[in-house]
Amino acid sequence: MTKIKKIAIIATHSFGYIDFIIEKLKINESVDLTYIDIDSIAFSYKNIFERLINLFSKVISSRNLKDKNRTDYITRLVNSKGVFDQILIIRPDKLEKEALTFLRKNGNEMSCYLFDGIENYKDQKKTLHFFDTIFSYDKKDAKKYNFIFLTNYIYDVTVKESKEKQLVFNISSFDKRFVFLELMANYLERRNITFLFMVRKGLESTQGKCTFIKNYLSISEVKKHILESKILLDVQRENQQGLSFRIFEALGYQKKIITNNIDIVNYDFYNKNNIWVVSESNYEIPNSFFETEYVPINDGILHKYMLACWLKTIFKVE
Repeated sequence: MTKIKKIAIIATHSFGYIDFIIEKLKINESVDLTYIDIDSIAFSYKNIFERLINLFSKVISSRNLKDKNRTDYITRLVNSKGVFDQILIIRPDKLEKEALTFLRKNGNEMSCYLFDGIENYKDQKKTLHFFDTIFSYDKKDAKKYNFIFLTNYIYDVTVKESKEKQLVFNISSFDKRFVFLELMANYLERRNITFLFMVRKGLESTQGKCTFIKNYLSISEVKKHILESKILLDVQRENQQGLSFRIFEALGYQKKIITNNIDIVNYDFYNKNNIWVVSESNYEIPNSFFETEYVPINDGILHKYMLACWLKTIFKVE
């Protein structure tokens, strides 16, 4: 009889990428799963006085009522479940020291997964001593901090035939990457190559070369745009070397990709027909890249990047 592994996952919503992990583990008969979505923990001030008290508390003790409410919620729920075989935390900087200390006492093994460069969320460094095992998607961070290197994952390979509406698609938040995004938009426009670049900026506008949107799109909405495109554009953030989920969406949906992540050439799925590396100083792309079809990757290679393998590495469950 297979031993049931008692697992807790505590994470931010992370645009819905965590949902695929939860769905996969929920149907695993060898796993007893508890999931806490940090972002969904309800909180509201009772009155104006509580809001003022909270402001004072943040100034004096650097602790606020929202964080305390989050800690109290996690404490109550975990106490009702008992000790876990393994606790996985994603974005540990979102939790108070009190919460991490409590969880450390209630997990036989405490793990962390970092799918952003640690320099972009520096408060995570203060939490590292709480964990037995730290996985990172970034080779550079893994080497520097002695983490276990583990890429993000292919979460979906279901493809339905869609009418192509543009050659190149990108969706991202408005940040320092926008300068490079505009450069690429101007370049593609000069080449008469169709594209859709969607930028979340808290407003809606179709002026200019990019489409600004007010809210985040769901993963299903993003998938629709991906399937209506031939090529994805991936623009990585500063201070990180790891491969974004956009790369794994391209692999799962068999789409070509243009990226400024130069480390991608070192991965075993790299194929110059499918992946073109650009930079701010060298962004010329040959006509053949837009004209030729995607070359399927060997199933044995793709298997290593599937969610099932990711879960086996983290939790050691089939």
